Amino acid sequence: MELKLSKDEILENYKDELTDAEIYAALARVENNDKLREELLKLSQYEVGHAEFWKFIAKQAGIDVSGIKPSRFSVTFSVLIRRLLGLGFLVKLRESAEVEAIKRYGEMVRKRALGPYTDRLREILLDEVLHEEVFKEEASRFEAFINNIRDAMYGMSDGLVEVLAAVAGLAPVVTNPILITLAGLIVGTAGTLSMAVGAYMSTKAQRDIRETMLSKIDIELENLDVEDRTRRVKDALSRMGIDEKTASEVAPSLSIDVNISKRITEVSEVGLSEEALESPGRSALYTGIFYLIGALLVIAPFPLLGHLIGNVGSLYVSIILVALAQAISGLLTAISGSGRIARTMIMNVALSLGAAAATYTIGTVAHQLLHIAIT
Repeated sequence: MELKLSKDEILENYKDELTDAEIYAALARVENNDKLREELLKLSQYEVGHAEFWKFIAKQAGIDVSGIKPSRFSVTFSVLIRRLLGLGFLVKLRESAEVEAIKRYGEMVRKRALGPYTDRLREILLDEVLHEEVFKEEASRFEAFINNIRDAMYGMSDGLVEVLAAVAGLAPVVTNPILITLAGLIVGTAGTLSMAVGAYMSTKAQRDIRETMLSKIDIELENLDVEDRTRRVKDALSRMGIDEKTASEVAPSLSIDVNISKRITEVSEVGLSEEALESPGRSALYTGIFYLIGALLVIAPFPLLGHLIGNVGSLYVSIILVALAQAISGLLTAISGSGRIARTMIMNVALSLGAAAATYTIGTVAHQLLHIAIT
């Protein structure tokens, strides 16, 4: 049989399926929910079948797979994440890997890379797609959690970047760590107020737009017949983010309601943006508080360690703390959006450290060329 896959590709697919089978089996052993445990065991058996398929393909190609074992690191890591952060987090964490496997298998099917066995690979591909449906509820819970802390993440990220950039620029110029602390607090306080006000105004504007549109709908619908009212309600739902099918289904019942704008709001909330649904005050509070937390995380090493390791040493500690915080933020962001985790984490850290490096360079140049120093 002529295969359009290399030996390494066959071995990689075989090992991946073995590892997935072991991961699901290990997760089943620590799962307390009977229904989820049963689903995990089923998935493990599916993956065992997938691994047997790749073992068969390897045999057809004359490849020995006897030395291939599941990745113990992946299994142990998955169980650890499950215990520490929950199944929903783990499902979203694994989602990007599942997507890559689906893309890889899909490409093999299109190219008929396995010849007469391509149809069996297509069945395996469908199995992989259905994996996501099994834990849809768990993934949805995690997404709801991410939505609830989104303002917090953005606020803290801004605080980390802006205040780190400020203290990095001051570190080569200001010799007294307490002065850097005070300067950082001033920048952090100003940023906190600015971010809180901005978040409030942005969210309030979104809510005002929605309320204005709903009030206009009430006025317009008062003098329309049922057919025109239904069409108008459907259009309003569509503009507010509801898909056309759902809008068509609920518009007739909404059009005869005495309080149309209230009912439209209830139905359409699932399709509105986060800003349109969120309380302006809560958005401002979360954004401001977590901006300040990020700022304090950057500032803390200077008063605590500045007299022991100097300003530059304290800056290094701040950089490490910022890198860790931004890596975690990038991890959550990538998982919530099913993006590439490593790339998003690296980008978050790189942008933060790049801003700090730029301002540190400016401060160093000012100190060296202009002989500026503040004691």
